[in-house]
Amino acid sequence: MILTVTLNAAIDKVYRLNKMLSGEVNRVVSVTPSAGGKGLNVSRVARLLGAEILATGMIGGRNGQRILDLMKEEGLKSDFLEVPIESRICLNIIDDAGASTELLEPGDSVDEEIVEAFITHFKALAEAAKVITLSGSGLKGMPKDIYARLVEVAQEAGKPVILDSSGEWLSEGLQAMPTLIKPNRDEMIQLAGSDLDDQALIDFCRSYIQAGIRYVVVSLGSEGALLVSREGSFRARPPKLDVVNTVGSGDAMVAGLSIGLLQGSDPDEMLRRSVAVSAANTLTEQTGFVETEEVERLYQAILVERIGE
Repeated sequence: MILTVTLNAAIDKVYRLNKMLSGEVNRVVSVTPSAGGKGLNVSRVARLLGAEILATGMIGGRNGQRILDLMKEEGLKSDFLEVPIESRICLNIIDDAGASTELLEPGDSVDEEIVEAFITHFKALAEAAKVITLSGSGLKGMPKDIYARLVEVAQEAGKPVILDSSGEWLSEGLQAMPTLIKPNRDEMIQLAGSDLDDQALIDFCRSYIQAGIRYVVVSLGSEGALLVSREGSFRARPPKLDVVNTVGSGDAMVAGLSIGLLQGSDPDEMLRRSVAVSAANTLTEQTGFVETEEVERLYQAILVERIGE
Protein backbone atom coordinates (compact mmCIF):
# COMPACT_ATOMS: atom_id res chain seq x y z
CA MET A 1 0.00 0.00 0.00
CA ILE A 2 1.18 3.52 -0.83
CA LEU A 3 0.46 6.02 1.94
CA THR A 4 0.18 9.59 0.68
CA VAL A 5 0.35 12.61 2.98
CA THR A 6 -1.37 15.93 2.22
CA LEU A 7 -0.97 18.30 5.15
CA ASN A 8 -2.77 21.19 3.41
CA ALA A 9 -5.61 19.55 1.47
CA ALA A 10 -7.95 21.61 -0.69
CA ILE A 11 -10.99 21.64 -2.89
CA ASP A 12 -9.42 22.13 -6.31
CA LYS A 13 -11.62 23.85 -8.89
CA VAL A 14 -10.73 24.12 -12.57
CA TYR A 15 -12.45 27.08 -14.23
CA ARG A 16 -12.57 27.05 -18.03
CA LEU A 17 -12.94 30.44 -19.73
CA ASN A 18 -13.11 31.49 -23.35
CA LYS A 19 -10.68 34.30 -22.57
CA MET A 20 -9.20 35.69 -19.36
CA LEU A 21 -9.81 39.45 -19.15
CA SER A 22 -7.89 41.28 -16.44
CA GLY A 23 -9.97 43.88 -14.57
CA GLU A 24 -13.22 42.81 -16.24
CA VAL A 25 -16.12 40.41 -15.63
CA ASN A 26 -15.19 36.87 -16.70
CA ARG A 27 -17.91 34.27 -17.26
CA VAL A 28 -16.92 30.70 -16.50
CA VAL A 29 -17.79 28.12 -19.16
CA SER A 30 -17.33 25.06 -16.93
CA VAL A 31 -16.27 24.15 -13.39
CA THR A 32 -14.56 20.87 -12.45
CA PRO A 33 -14.10 20.29 -8.68
CA SER A 34 -11.82 17.64 -7.21
CA ALA A 35 -10.23 16.65 -3.92
CA GLY A 36 -6.96 18.52 -4.14
CA GLY A 37 -3.56 19.05 -2.67
CA LYS A 38 -0.42 17.48 -4.09
CA GLY A 39 -0.68 14.27 -2.09
CA LEU A 40 -4.24 13.66 -3.24
CA ASN A 41 -3.13 14.07 -6.84
CA VAL A 42 -0.51 11.41 -6.14
CA SER A 43 -3.23 9.17 -4.66
CA ARG A 44 -5.51 9.60 -7.64
CA VAL A 45 -2.86 8.81 -10.23
CA ALA A 46 -1.36 5.89 -8.29
CA ARG A 47 -4.82 4.36 -7.97
CA LEU A 48 -5.47 4.79 -11.70
CA LEU A 49 -2.21 2.93 -12.29
CA GLY A 50 -3.48 0.02 -10.22
CA ALA A 51 -1.80 0.62 -6.86
CA GLU A 52 -3.51 0.26 -3.50
CA ILE A 53 -3.44 3.66 -1.80
CA LEU A 54 -4.39 5.28 1.47
CA ALA A 55 -4.53 9.06 1.67
CA THR A 56 -3.98 10.91 4.92
CA GLY A 57 -3.36 14.42 6.18
CA MET A 58 -5.45 17.08 7.92
CA ILE A 59 -8.87 18.43 7.00
CA GLY A 60 -11.53 20.49 8.70
CA GLY A 61 -14.79 22.38 8.35
CA ARG A 62 -17.34 22.21 5.56
CA ASN A 63 -14.63 22.27 2.93
CA GLY A 64 -12.99 19.31 4.64
CA GLN A 65 -16.24 17.35 4.48
CA ARG A 66 -16.54 18.24 0.80
CA ILE A 67 -13.03 16.92 0.22
CA LEU A 68 -13.98 13.63 1.89
CA ASP A 69 -17.13 13.43 -0.26
CA LEU A 70 -15.15 14.04 -3.44
CA MET A 71 -12.66 11.34 -2.48
CA LYS A 72 -15.46 8.87 -1.85
CA GLU A 73 -16.98 9.66 -5.24
CA GLU A 74 -13.65 8.76 -6.84
CA GLY A 75 -13.14 5.65 -4.74
CA LEU A 76 -10.07 7.06 -3.01
CA LYS A 77 -9.46 5.36 0.33
CA SER A 78 -8.54 7.81 3.09
CA ASP A 79 -7.90 8.19 6.81
CA PHE A 80 -7.56 11.92 7.46
CA LEU A 81 -7.24 13.52 10.86
CA GLU A 82 -10.13 15.97 11.27
CA VAL A 83 -8.97 19.12 13.06
CA PRO A 84 -10.58 22.50 13.95
CA ILE A 85 -9.70 24.36 10.75
CA GLU A 86 -11.47 25.25 7.51
CA SER A 87 -9.76 23.48 4.62
CA ARG A 88 -8.84 25.68 1.69
CA ILE A 89 -10.07 26.17 -1.88
CA CYS A 90 -7.64 26.49 -4.81
CA LEU A 91 -8.56 27.70 -8.29
CA ASN A 92 -6.95 26.90 -11.65
CA ILE A 93 -8.28 29.22 -14.36
CA ILE A 94 -7.65 27.98 -17.91
CA ASP A 95 -8.52 29.98 -21.04
CA ASP A 96 -9.12 28.69 -24.56
CA ALA A 97 -5.44 29.22 -25.43
CA GLY A 98 -4.46 26.81 -22.65
CA ALA A 99 -2.94 29.47 -20.37
CA SER A 100 -3.28 28.51 -16.70
CA THR A 101 -3.65 30.95 -13.79
CA GLU A 102 -3.64 29.47 -10.29
CA LEU A 103 -5.10 31.08 -7.16
CA LEU A 104 -4.00 29.11 -4.10
CA GLU A 105 -5.37 29.84 -0.63
CA PRO A 106 -2.73 29.48 2.11
CA GLY A 107 -4.82 27.35 4.47
CA ASP A 108 -5.62 27.85 8.15
CA SER A 109 -3.25 27.80 11.12
CA VAL A 110 -2.69 24.94 13.57
CA ASP A 111 -0.89 24.69 16.91
CA GLU A 112 1.70 22.26 18.26
CA GLU A 113 -0.96 20.10 19.93
CA ILE A 114 -2.59 19.45 16.55
CA VAL A 115 0.80 18.76 14.96
CA GLU A 116 1.61 16.19 17.64
CA ALA A 117 -1.80 14.58 17.17
CA PHE A 118 -1.12 14.17 13.48
CA ILE A 119 2.32 12.67 14.05
CA THR A 120 0.72 10.07 16.33
CA HIS A 121 -1.94 9.44 13.66
CA PHE A 122 0.76 9.10 10.98
CA LYS A 123 2.85 6.65 13.04
CA ALA A 124 -0.03 4.19 13.18
CA LEU A 125 -0.66 4.39 9.42
CA ALA A 126 3.03 4.16 8.49
CA GLU A 127 3.29 0.68 9.99
CA ALA A 128 0.97 -0.76 7.32
CA ALA A 129 2.46 1.15 4.35
CA LYS A 130 4.96 -0.16 1.81
CA VAL A 131 5.91 3.28 0.42
CA ILE A 132 5.15 6.76 1.82
CA THR A 133 4.90 10.05 -0.08
CA LEU A 134 5.04 13.51 1.54
CA SER A 135 3.82 16.27 -0.76
CA GLY A 136 3.24 20.00 -0.80
CA SER A 137 3.28 22.68 1.87
CA GLY A 138 2.37 22.53 5.52
CA LEU A 139 -0.30 24.52 7.29
CA LYS A 140 0.50 27.80 8.99
CA GLY A 141 1.76 27.20 12.52
CA MET A 142 3.48 23.94 11.63
CA PRO A 143 7.21 23.75 12.40
CA LYS A 144 9.34 24.01 9.27
CA ASP A 145 10.90 20.65 10.14
CA ILE A 146 7.55 18.83 10.02
CA TYR A 147 8.63 16.78 7.01
CA ALA A 148 11.93 15.87 8.67
CA ARG A 149 9.93 14.56 11.61
CA LEU A 150 7.63 12.55 9.33
CA VAL A 151 10.61 11.17 7.38
CA GLU A 152 12.11 10.00 10.67
CA VAL A 153 8.85 8.24 11.57
CA ALA A 154 8.89 6.49 8.18
CA GLN A 155 12.52 5.46 8.64
CA GLU A 156 11.81 4.07 12.11
CA ALA A 157 9.06 1.98 10.51
CA GLY A 158 11.52 0.83 7.82
CA LYS A 159 9.54 2.36 4.93
CA PRO A 160 10.93 4.17 1.88
CA VAL A 161 9.70 7.77 1.72
CA ILE A 162 9.44 10.33 -1.09
CA LEU A 163 9.56 14.04 -0.30
CA ASP A 164 8.14 16.51 -2.83
CA SER A 165 7.99 20.01 -1.41
CA SER A 166 9.70 23.39 -1.78
CA GLY A 167 11.28 26.24 0.17
CA GLU A 168 11.94 25.67 3.86
CA TRP A 169 9.57 22.69 3.92
CA LEU A 170 11.98 20.98 1.50
CA SER A 171 15.30 22.26 2.86
CA GLU A 172 14.40 21.26 6.42
CA GLY A 173 12.99 17.92 5.29
CA LEU A 174 16.23 17.09 3.49
CA GLN A 175 18.05 17.02 6.82
CA ALA A 176 16.38 13.68 7.62
CA MET A 177 17.58 12.12 4.32
CA PRO A 178 14.39 10.80 2.70
CA THR A 179 14.72 7.93 0.22
CA LEU A 180 13.85 10.06 -2.79
CA ILE A 181 13.32 13.77 -3.46
CA LYS A 182 11.67 15.28 -6.54
CA PRO A 183 12.44 19.00 -6.86
CA ASN A 184 12.24 20.88 -10.15
CA ARG A 185 15.20 22.75 -11.57
CA ASP A 186 14.21 26.07 -9.99
CA GLU A 187 13.94 24.44 -6.58
CA MET A 188 17.40 22.92 -6.99
CA ILE A 189 18.79 26.34 -7.89
CA GLN A 190 17.15 27.74 -4.76
CA LEU A 191 18.76 25.01 -2.65
CA ALA A 192 22.15 25.62 -4.27
CA GLY A 193 21.92 29.38 -3.88
CA SER A 194 23.23 29.92 -7.42
CA ASP A 195 22.44 29.12 -11.04
CA LEU A 196 23.22 25.60 -12.26
CA ASP A 197 24.16 24.53 -15.76
CA ASP A 198 23.53 20.92 -16.73
CA GLN A 199 26.78 19.53 -15.31
CA ALA A 200 26.55 21.62 -12.14
CA LEU A 201 22.99 20.37 -11.63
CA ILE A 202 24.15 16.75 -11.87
CA ASP A 203 27.05 17.40 -9.51
CA PHE A 204 24.74 19.09 -7.01
CA CYS A 205 22.36 16.13 -7.14
CA ARG A 206 25.31 13.80 -6.51
CA SER A 207 26.17 15.72 -3.36
CA TYR A 208 22.80 14.65 -1.92
CA ILE A 209 23.42 11.05 -2.94
CA GLN A 210 26.77 11.15 -1.12
CA ALA A 211 24.98 12.58 1.94
CA GLY A 212 22.60 9.61 2.11
CA ILE A 213 19.58 10.24 -0.12
CA ARG A 214 19.10 7.28 -2.46
CA TYR A 215 17.48 9.01 -5.45
CA VAL A 216 17.32 12.62 -6.60
CA VAL A 217 14.81 13.16 -9.41
CA VAL A 218 14.70 16.63 -10.97
CA SER A 219 11.65 17.40 -13.09
CA LEU A 220 12.48 19.52 -16.15
CA GLY A 221 9.01 20.30 -17.51
CA SER A 222 8.60 19.57 -21.21
CA GLU A 223 12.25 18.46 -21.33
CA GLY A 224 11.57 15.43 -19.13
CA ALA A 225 13.52 14.62 -15.99
CA LEU A 226 16.88 13.72 -14.53
CA LEU A 227 17.51 10.91 -12.04
CA VAL A 228 20.72 10.65 -10.04
CA SER A 229 21.47 7.63 -7.86
CA ARG A 230 24.33 5.45 -6.68
CA GLU A 231 23.54 3.12 -9.56
CA GLY A 232 24.08 5.90 -12.10
CA SER A 233 22.57 9.06 -13.56
CA PHE A 234 19.88 9.05 -16.24
CA ARG A 235 18.04 11.57 -18.41
CA ALA A 236 14.55 10.92 -19.83
CA ARG A 237 13.07 12.95 -22.69
CA PRO A 238 9.37 12.72 -23.65
CA PRO A 239 8.07 13.33 -27.19
CA LYS A 240 6.54 16.67 -28.18
CA LEU A 241 2.98 16.85 -26.83
CA ASP A 242 -0.19 18.88 -27.40
CA VAL A 243 -0.46 19.98 -23.77
CA VAL A 244 -3.92 20.58 -22.26
CA ASN A 245 -3.13 21.19 -18.57
CA THR A 246 0.23 20.92 -16.80
CA VAL A 247 -1.12 21.25 -13.24
CA GLY A 248 -0.55 18.06 -11.27
CA SER A 249 2.13 16.69 -13.60
CA GLY A 250 4.78 16.73 -10.87
CA ASP A 251 2.39 14.86 -8.59
CA ALA A 252 1.75 12.33 -11.35
CA MET A 253 5.51 11.85 -11.56
CA VAL A 254 5.63 11.17 -7.82
CA ALA A 255 2.89 8.57 -8.27
CA GLY A 256 4.99 6.85 -10.93
CA LEU A 257 8.08 7.00 -8.74
CA SER A 258 6.22 5.60 -5.73
CA ILE A 259 5.08 2.62 -7.80
CA GLY A 260 8.67 2.17 -8.98
CA LEU A 261 9.84 1.99 -5.37
CA LEU A 262 6.98 -0.36 -4.54
CA GLN A 263 7.97 -2.70 -7.36
CA GLY A 264 11.72 -2.42 -6.81
CA SER A 265 12.31 -1.10 -10.33
CA ASP A 266 15.75 -0.26 -11.65
CA PRO A 267 16.46 3.51 -11.66
CA ASP A 268 16.23 3.94 -15.46
CA GLU A 269 12.95 2.02 -15.60
CA MET A 270 11.53 3.98 -12.66
CA LEU A 271 12.46 7.25 -14.39
CA ARG A 272 11.03 6.23 -17.75
CA ARG A 273 7.72 5.12 -16.26
CA SER A 274 7.36 8.21 -14.06
CA VAL A 275 8.05 10.60 -16.96
CA ALA A 276 5.43 8.75 -19.04
CA VAL A 277 2.92 9.16 -16.22
CA SER A 278 3.77 12.85 -15.84
CA ALA A 279 3.46 13.47 -19.58
CA ALA A 280 0.11 11.65 -19.70
CA ASN A 281 -1.22 14.02 -17.04
CA THR A 282 -0.62 17.02 -19.34
CA LEU A 283 -2.99 15.56 -21.93
CA THR A 284 -6.10 15.76 -19.74
CA GLU A 285 -8.09 18.69 -18.38
CA GLN A 286 -8.49 17.16 -14.94
CA THR A 287 -5.76 17.85 -12.39
CA GLY A 288 -3.86 14.73 -11.33
CA PHE A 289 -5.40 12.35 -13.85
CA VAL A 290 -4.05 9.98 -16.50
CA GLU A 291 -5.37 7.60 -19.12
CA THR A 292 -3.47 4.34 -18.72
CA GLU A 293 -3.45 3.81 -22.49
CA GLU A 294 -1.64 7.13 -22.91
CA VAL A 295 0.87 6.18 -20.25
CA GLU A 296 1.76 3.03 -22.16
CA ARG A 297 1.94 4.86 -25.50
CA LEU A 298 4.22 7.53 -24.07
CA TYR A 299 6.35 4.96 -22.25
CA GLN A 300 7.31 3.50 -25.62
CA ALA A 301 8.22 6.94 -27.01
CA ILE A 302 10.40 8.19 -24.14
CA LEU A 303 14.15 8.19 -24.64
CA VAL A 304 16.30 7.38 -21.60
CA GLU A 305 20.07 7.77 -21.67
CA ARG A 306 22.76 7.19 -19.07
CA ILE A 307 24.78 10.33 -18.43
CA GLY A 308 28.20 10.70 -16.88
CA GLU A 309 30.06 7.81 -15.31
